[in-house]
Amino acid sequence: MITKPIFIFSLLFFLSFIFNQNIICYAQNPPSITGYTCNPNQFNPCQTYVLYRARAPEFLDLASIGDLFSVSRLMIANPSNISNPNTTLVNDQPLFIPITCSCNNINTTFGSISYAGFNYTFKSGDTMYGISTSKYQNLTTYQSVEAVNPTVVPENIDIGQSIKFPIFCKCPNMTSSQNLPRLLISYVFQPNDNISSIASRFRVTPQSITQINGNNTKILDTLFIPLSNLPNLTQPASSNTPPPPPPPASPAPVNQENDRKGTVIGLAIGLGVCGVLLILVLGLFYREKTAKKEGYSDVERQKSLYVGSKKGSFVDKDVEVNLLADVSECLDKYKMYKMEQIWEATDGFDEGCLIQGSVYKGTIDGEVFAIKKMKWNAREELKILQKIGWDYEKRK
Repeated sequence: MITKPIFIFSLLFFLSFIFNQNIICYAQNPPSITGYTCNPNQFNPCQTYVLYRARAPEFLDLASIGDLFSVSRLMIANPSNISNPNTTLVNDQPLFIPITCSCNNINTTFGSISYAGFNYTFKSGDTMYGISTSKYQNLTTYQSVEAVNPTVVPENIDIGQSIKFPIFCKCPNMTSSQNLPRLLISYVFQPNDNISSIASRFRVTPQSITQINGNNTKILDTLFIPLSNLPNLTQPASSNTPPPPPPPASPAPVNQENDRKGTVIGLAIGLGVCGVLLILVLGLFYREKTAKKEGYSDVERQKSLYVGSKKGSFVDKDVEVNLLADVSECLDKYKMYKMEQIWEATDGFDEGCLIQGSVYKGTIDGEVFAIKKMKWNAREELKILQKIGWDYEKRK
């Protein structure tokens, strides 16, 4: 009678032992400062996620966070329940970052650890510790970074040098026959966290978390949250609304010195053009005035001349003296007529009074004259006319 209850108790204890061994095997070894050990023979690479938080001032947009994990903005926005990948994030906003987890052999000392490696290019002021704790938010440790980069001396890292950072992760144990979760999400235990609050956030049981991670979780340790599907992260309203249109470009500041130079140059050019035009106008005016004062038109010249004949009187004393000086040797008898008289006699040297060449018929005081238009210096021509007239008188 006593042996039957003892047998049943022993059977239940054995089944419980087998179940716990599977859980322990699935949980693998506990974490160390260098990472989470793994068995390559029982580990297949998998696609999983880490929970990352947006942090000011560097990582408040998906582009900068995507560069840190070598993924696109859409690869973060889609699993993180963000409709607009160009949105500006708020501080501590949660994000799911996709990674590829694998079991990697380090050396004989550390064995193999599971991680997703990302290359980071060092900038001025960067250190292994600072990058591990600040930019990668304790998803790795600087001891693990040193183990993965054995040839790098932490104190002699050059600016621009690329270093691999191992992000801690795990994949489901494919050798286990249990109904295991599809995903193990990497989550850093925060100072205000507890297992119950984390389980409530991801809609899992606290027991499922402790079965994977044990009961000795400390602040800033990486926990692995077992999930069948990704939950919908609650995001601020600004993350799911289109970005506002960019503000209109403000006008470029006016350089007062350049503006003043431009004004001076413009005034100088304008005054120069006005000055040239004024000079041209004055030149034309002066030329016209000089022409009126000193020059004569053909008609005026003709009206100012005097022509010799047998009758008439003297009118312009100055012209008379000049003409007499030229023709006194050629004419023994002469009379002077005003140009107005000759002009009227020939109707202004009209073509109807033209006899031939430059000789016109004209009537002065009832007498008919042959009036010849001559140049001012008519001395030689008058000599010829005198000779013709002398021969004519001699024949008579």
